[in-house]
Amino acid sequence: MKVEAMLITAMSRRLDDDVDYATFRKAWLPDEVFPDDPRTQVISAFNIEDPRELMTIAIIRDAAPADIPVWLEKLAPVEARRFDRIKDMVGAPTLNTVYQVVAEDDLSKPLSA
Repeated sequence: MKVEAMLITAMSRRLDDDVDYATFRKAWLPDEVFPDDPRTQVISAFNIEDPRELMTIAIIRDAAPADIPVWLEKLAPVEARRFDRIKDMVGAPTLNTVYQVVAEDDLSKPLSA
């Protein structure tokens, strides 16, 4: 199924050895929210084979790549404060990018090309 105007942001990083997820999450949560923040569904998950590796994915619906600079400008102060709180808890991201969704499928049902 072709999808219009959906983006996914993905970030992968490792928690430092002396940091548990509850401590990280408390620092990671934003200290200010905006009702129009496009990141309305954010999923955090650990790698099954490496429980220190944390993947965070945001699904952004009804958005286009051209919208990104506007969000970045508005969210920059909040994100800078979040970064300051977590910078000593995690390593540098091994993945930090935005993808434009081209298909969304239900693999439990027959599909056509």
